[in-house]
Amino acid sequence: MDPTDITFRLLEEITDGFSEERKIGQGAYGTVYKGEFRNGKEIAVKMLHNDTLGFDDKQFENEFQNLMRLEHPNIVRLVAYCYETQHKYAEYKGRIVFAAIIHRALCFEYLTGGSLENHLSDEFHGLDWPTRFKIIKGTCEGLKYLHEGLKPPIYHLDLKPGNILLDKNMVPKLADFGLSKLFTEEKTRVTQTPIGTVGYLPPEYIEKNVLSNKLDIFSLGVVMLNVIAGPRGRSRSAEMSSQEFTDLVLGNWTVRLQATWNGSSLEAYRQQVKTCTEIALKCVEIDRHKRPNILDIVNKINETETMIGKVINIVTGMFFF
Repeated sequence: MDPTDITFRLLEEITDGFSEERKIGQGAYGTVYKGEFRNGKEIAVKMLHNDTLGFDDKQFENEFQNLMRLEHPNIVRLVAYCYETQHKYAEYKGRIVFAAIIHRALCFEYLTGGSLENHLSDEFHGLDWPTRFKIIKGTCEGLKYLHEGLKPPIYHLDLKPGNILLDKNMVPKLADFGLSKLFTEEKTRVTQTPIGTVGYLPPEYIEKNVLSNKLDIFSLGVVMLNVIAGPRGRSRSAEMSSQEFTDLVLGNWTVRLQATWNGSSLEAYRQQVKTCTEIALKCVEIDRHKRPNILDIVNKINETETMIGKVINIVTGMFFF
């Protein structure tokens, strides 16, 4: 269903005049508010900043066009938009002039789980492993859709926990496509446009401004490490060898998993933790050519899920038998 045009006046009404109490997020290009209609329906309203006219227009059109192409369970859904010009008088150099104020907003489905950033914790606390795996898998599926399900593909270029939103069932949805780019020809290019977030950007971009789908893969690896091992997951992994980090994380998760599982079920979940950690570490390889592509990542993740399903079915069958 196509997004609907919504007036600025109505946006003011449903956000209580864009009040601080309604603010649910803020980024480089806009502020997000929770909007509530009189019938109780809720939406997330992203108001784009009015700082630089040309850049804002480009930013808005880029994100809007990208969002119009996207339809996937792991991509946030655009439900409405606002692009409205108001003329207000102001004093300028001793004269009264009419200034054009452009209001730009993108409205999305409201996701009650909020940002993934608010749910990160180490192996011993917070979300259990099946929930973390669901978030990892859904994030990978969303990225697979962008890279492989669209022609031409879209590279997100700012994948991070703050841009991954969760619904009431903790299903992740990729958000914030303001920096995303269509790649119609060559798959690698050099850019002078600043993108991304420090900590989630690979060395080839930091040093040489090189863009490719492997930039998203690097960012995905950092996200996965932080989901698996907490907000310091990536920095912890950099302090030791890959094998040491994998063994440490697996040992920590084994302690927690033992409280719920045993026998073959425990071993299956341990293997899933190990596989996800190994994939994440491969994604953050310094040499981009050594990073896996998203199809390989999704296939390996699905294999671990299939394995756990078989083990649990066997255990359940034995129990009822």
